[in-house]
Amino acid sequence: MTITRFEPTQWPHIECGLPEQVYHAYDAMSASRLKILDRSTSLHLAHNIAHPAEGPALTLGRALHCMVLTPHLYLQEFAVAPACDRRTTAGKATWESFQASVGQKTVLTREQADEADAMCDAVMRHPEAKQFCRLIQGEAEVSMFAEIGGVKTKARIDRLISINGDNIIIDLKTSQSASRKEFEKSIMHWGYGIQASLYNMIAQACGRKISHFVFVVVEKTPPYAVAVYRFRDDAAAAFAPRVLELVSQYKQFLSDGPKGYEGVTEIGIPDWAMKNLIAGDTNE
Repeated sequence: MTITRFEPTQWPHIECGLPEQVYHAYDAMSASRLKILDRSTSLHLAHNIAHPAEGPALTLGRALHCMVLTPHLYLQEFAVAPACDRRTTAGKATWESFQASVGQKTVLTREQADEADAMCDAVMRHPEAKQFCRLIQGEAEVSMFAEIGGVKTKARIDRLISINGDNIIIDLKTSQSASRKEFEKSIMHWGYGIQASLYNMIAQACGRKISHFVFVVVEKTPPYAVAVYRFRDDAAAAFAPRVLELVSQYKQFLSDGPKGYEGVTEIGIPDWAMKNLIAGDTNE
C-alpha cells in the first residue's frame, strides 16, 4: 500500500482529518514509544519501530474506534470477510471475488465485526459515553504535533471536545474489566497515565490547554459494561516527571542508538514477597 508522505506545515501543529495510516507513517516520538521505554529498553523500542505490531486485538480496537468515533468512515476503512469454504470451488470463487473488492480496506472476520458492533452499541447505550463520543460538538481523531523536551512528538487524540470553554480529551479504551479498581490498575500497567500526561503536554504546546482527560472504557466481553472516568488532576500531574525522564531517554536513543540491558545491577524480589518470606509464608 502506498502511503502519502506527510510533514507538518509548522510546529506546533494540529491536523484534523489526517488518515490513520498517514499519521502512523510519520516518524516521531509518541506515547506508544515512551510506554515501550517505560517497561523495557531502547533496543526493544528500535525493534518495535522496525517491526510494528499488528494483530487481531489491535485490528478489533481500530474497528471499534472507527465505529464509535467516525462511523461515516467505517465502510470505507473496513470490510467483513464472507463465510465460505475456500476448499470448495464455490468458496474459492466467493473469496477471490471478495479479495478483488477489498482494495486497501482492513479485513475483519465476522466474529471481529460482531464483537466491535456489540461494544459500540454498549457505548452508545451509556448516556455519558454517548455524549462524550458522539453528541457534544468536537473533533475525532485529532493529530497533534509539537516539540516536547526538544524532541518532535506526535499524538493521535480520539476526540477533542469543548464544554463552556474547557478543552476535554476523550480517550476510548477496551478492558477486561471496566470497574474502577481494575481500571486504575490498567492505568499503571498499560501506561495510560504516561499517555494522558504526554497528550496534555502536546495539546498545551499547540495552544489547547486541557481541563479534563476522560476515559470511556468498554469491556471486551459480554455484557460489554461501559464506564466513564475523569482522570484526576493530581494523578495526571504525577506522571509528568516520569514522562520528561522518558523523553530524555528517547533523546539518548536518538543520539546513541538502541541499547539493551547493560551493566550489573542488584536485584531482589517484590516487597510483598520479601515480607512473606520474613514472615515465613511462602504460599506453598
